[in-house]
Amino acid sequence: MTMNRKEAMEYNDSLKKELEQVALQYGLEESAGDYIVDNYITVLPEDARKGMIFLGKDTASYKAGNVMIDFKKALVSGFEFAASISRPESIFNYIQLIIASAFFIEKSVKQELSRLEAYAVYLLHKKGAYDTAGIEEERFISELQEWYQQKEGTAIGKKEIVDAINNLYRIKAADFDNGNIYLKEHVCGTVK
Repeated sequence: MTMNRKEAMEYNDSLKKELEQVALQYGLEESAGDYIVDNYITVLPEDARKGMIFLGKDTASYKAGNVMIDFKKALVSGFEFAASISRPESIFNYIQLIIASAFFIEKSVKQELSRLEAYAVYLLHKKGAYDTAGIEEERFISELQEWYQQKEGTAIGKKEIVDAINNLYRIKAADFDNGNIYLKEHVCGTVK
């Protein structure tokens, strides 16, 4: 998920609200959630770094560049905090809060792909359709229809493929230029 400045600020605020609630569940002050977001989590708009697509059982695109967490500083701060108040159990609650923040972040950077989208990504990857060597869209659609027929044993229409390609464009996993399709993310794994 790439975010513009407004979306990044809105996400930062929603992450604070989520972590405030989790902090209360762990017996910490509500402000502990805000503190973690303000000091150890950075939400950046429109990161130029590429995401990654992991193919396999749970095929998804991850764009972690927008949200970063500094676990090392957060943990060191947690240990210092626990030592200062002489309540060792509070460090475990603080660590749980940090872990919860990582889960909330993971949800925000993950875009699940449909089976057809995974096939499209895999075929683009196999064809080397990255930055400099895109593949002509009509040829790709035809090849994907043929490959899908071989893999699934059923035909698929051009409209379904175009919809899948458009979704890859929408989530910024693929791009179009002069009638060619390009992958914008690195691909790991395979489809079966």
